[in-house]
Amino acid sequence: MLQNLTTNKMQAFPPNSADIVTKDNWFTSKKNLQGYCHSGELSPCRIIWRGNHKPSSLSYANDSLDLANIFLNKDENVLAYLKRTNTDAFLVLHKGKVMYENYFNGYKSYQPHALNSATKSFVGLIVSLLVDEGILDLNKKASFYISELEGTGLGEGTVQQLLDMQVPVKYMEANTPMGIGRGTPIFIASGSMPKPDNYNGPENLYEFMISSKKDISPGTIFKYENGQTETLGWIVKRLTGKNLAELIQELIWSKLGTEENALMHLDQIGTDIASGGMRATLRDLVRFGHMMCNDGYYNSQQIIPEHIIREIQKGGNPKYLAESTHNYYFSGSSYHNQWWVSHDRYGGYSARGKFDQQIYISSKTDTVIVKLSSYHSHIPEGIDAYQVITEFLGKQ
Repeated sequence: MLQNLTTNKMQAFPPNSADIVTKDNWFTSKKNLQGYCHSGELSPCRIIWRGNHKPSSLSYANDSLDLANIFLNKDENVLAYLKRTNTDAFLVLHKGKVMYENYFNGYKSYQPHALNSATKSFVGLIVSLLVDEGILDLNKKASFYISELEGTGLGEGTVQQLLDMQVPVKYMEANTPMGIGRGTPIFIASGSMPKPDNYNGPENLYEFMISSKKDISPGTIFKYENGQTETLGWIVKRLTGKNLAELIQELIWSKLGTEENALMHLDQIGTDIASGGMRATLRDLVRFGHMMCNDGYYNSQQIIPEHIIREIQKGGNPKYLAESTHNYYFSGSSYHNQWWVSHDRYGGYSARGKFDQQIYISSKTDTVIVKLSSYHSHIPEGIDAYQVITEFLGKQ
């Protein structure tokens, strides 16, 4: 039985002007943010085709988890946590069976939901696959592949340093609401927000990357920001002649037996937004997570080589993250190949995105948890809920 968090209410039609979500207001309220996360209509998108096949089957357990009886602490159970963080969809897969699946806030199972920075983990896999094929060298600087980045901050980093967010750079300051984009013009360059008055900065992603300035030496600190992933997206496009959506489609998405197409948001000149443009459905993301949890094997084929998964699980240097501004949010964790690695006893690692999008994978316990949200907060949640669920399942 579904554990409802909210009930749908009749909406006015045609909608009141205050209820119309635009690039000017999508971040201003919980309702508008929810509209943004649920809909891909604010910006042009490129289809990530599911392929010409039947969906791979999902197996469901006879008894669903009762999340109201799994507690994070004495004051909050998991169901209350989902409500507090404005969850739109939540699914728990354990030992190949769906233990819990639910949708809230009017979100539908067939709607692609914004993944935001969880997109980065797909980019990391594409880069790793090209390295595996000998097309890309982890030790080469970005400027080796993209001559336009010669002399820029991002051009100084190696491919591996970009993958691990160890290329600190500076950008021009831009007045972005709520600090989205960390004071940089990334959301303006990507077309996600309109230009402020008197703006004289980059207006597409290529201009944004070229505008980067050198800061601290690459490979010495962890500094999480979007330009490094955008640079990886530019490199793989330059080397293959294919856009990122095509590569995700050919190398990953069409092999999973997904139910729905995924989408990739584009900037104003048609460039895939590598740092946060992907949208996909809950069930299809669980298929992806199941593949990762099963050492890259899924739908009767080896989609990602096992050694690529093992490299992600190793993680990076926790010291770098501990010394960064992210140390409070991800204590004890590291970042490697565009994945967050927990270094916990469950072997957990995650794809994570703004407004609380998460794909949590624990190969040691054969558990995948996917959370899609429109959580109007700048502070990402920890992984306590996922660890608590994983521990509960391990005792059953």
